[in-house]
Amino acid sequence: MKVKQIKKIFLTIIAALSFGISNQAYGFFIDYNAQWMANQGLKNAREQEKRNRERYEEMYGEDEYNNLMSKKTSSNKKNTSSSTSAKTATSTKKAKITFKPDGNTKGLDDLVLQYPSNKRAQVKPILKKLQDSFPQVARSVGIPTNDLSTGMAAVVAGAYMAYNNVSLNDSYMKPMANQFKEAMQSVSEFDKMSDSQKKYIYDQMVIIGMTLTVSQYENQQNPNAKTTAQLRQAGKKVLEGLLGVSASKVRITASGLSY
Repeated sequence: MKVKQIKKIFLTIIAALSFGISNQAYGFFIDYNAQWMANQGLKNAREQEKRNRERYEEMYGEDEYNNLMSKKTSSNKKNTSSSTSAKTATSTKKAKITFKPDGNTKGLDDLVLQYPSNKRAQVKPILKKLQDSFPQVARSVGIPTNDLSTGMAAVVAGAYMAYNNVSLNDSYMKPMANQFKEAMQSVSEFDKMSDSQKKYIYDQMVIIGMTLTVSQYENQQNPNAKTTAQLRQAGKKVLEGLLGVSASKVRITASGLSY
């Protein structure tokens, strides 16, 4: 799992506001799903192994390849016992995905900069208000603040609602956040990040998630076909960027996230 800066991954939508929709917004996403990443890595490794075997057999024959693999397996068995305890200790260590807020506003500021210059003064206090309202929302659904797994839950929930034109049951948030926590705590790279870096990612996820959620709510109250289509496209971009699967396969239920 890696943290990446990816342009053009979402469209920032605020349907209820007079300035409408910005189609020039940019953002980022995190490839968070450890299980999906592991499965993809296993698939790639198997494909590479198959290619290696075909090349080796072509050069030396099938019997020689089998003899080589037999020797390799025997050698691996000798090394396994001495490294088992060290591997177990490493695998059980949980990465720290929480942070202490330091007051920096770079996450918000960078999102505002993606709007046209003549809109920024108007946009910033609105996005700041959405950001400031999130702690109350988090408490109401039983998830912590200043935690990357909570930010992930917020942005995925907002994107899911926007894509499907639905509301989401509050009770669905905690199971999903717990799934993200388990997956992200298995990624050691988060231990290498400073509190400021974590806050930057968290703030952007929260703002994007709240923007999509509020936009979806306002559009449900005052339906508009064009806005519905734009919200669906925004939700699709975020879900597919985050999860690496078709947005149509994503489900959020009382059991959490599935696809």
